[in-house]
Amino acid sequence: MSNGLPGARTAKWAPGPGNVVAMVARLSANRGQNVGSLMRAAQVDQAELEAAFKGDASNPSVLRRLAPALGLHAADLFVLAGLDVPSDLAPFAAPADSILDQVVRTALRLPLDRCQQLLGVARSMSPPAPIAPIARKRDPFPYGPGAVIVRLLRNRNLNNLNSAKALYRLAGIGPLSAATIHLVGNGRKQLSPELLSGFATVLSFRVEDLAALIDVELPQSCPPADARTSQVAELIWEVRHLRSDQLHALQGEFEVAA
Repeated sequence: MSNGLPGARTAKWAPGPGNVVAMVARLSANRGQNVGSLMRAAQVDQAELEAAFKGDASNPSVLRRLAPALGLHAADLFVLAGLDVPSDLAPFAAPADSILDQVVRTALRLPLDRCQQLLGVARSMSPPAPIAPIARKRDPFPYGPGAVIVRLLRNRNLNNLNSAKALYRLAGIGPLSAATIHLVGNGRKQLSPELLSGFATVLSFRVEDLAALIDVELPQSCPPADARTSQVAELIWEVRHLRSDQLHALQGEFEVAA
């Protein structure tokens, strides 16, 4: 199937060990790294990695060990592999309402040092103990580049509407509708280089790394996000466990300074 980018490779999008090993190899090549040394640094060998993706639960720590060596969140590596994210790596809170967008807007208006303080406070806030487990219905998208991107957004507790808002605030794309994000997920919305770059910004990925991971070719280089935007993208990750009332408290503490 086509992944939607001009001049892109045609990838066989099926989750499994071959795809994941190839993914690691592409990312390493993109960074000028040696895949063997990278996997040794993670204390993972190819046979162990393949066994994990065949459903061997004897060593469930393989992906968790590999993720830091790749510079990825473990939850994101599960998504990239087409696997369910373990409950301890998934967001604890229900998807935030419009307060998340207010926090993002406040952070974007702050001076860099104050934004860094906001990020520090967010990191220090304890996630709530849920009264009951949060039922998370998996998006019914076939495994493919768009589905992976939308599920990476879900790892940041971003529903379709907040994903569209974040894409507009951080990358200046849109504003798009929530329905458009759904179309990306099911592969009916083309992933243009601009759109891929915008998603990379929100997800706090280098766009070249994201392109390598989902096996597409960028026809041109894309400038990295500026320092403030990078901080806010990191903030979105750090608040993924917080409830709306906690986000209200966080936003209230910093909105005057903005």
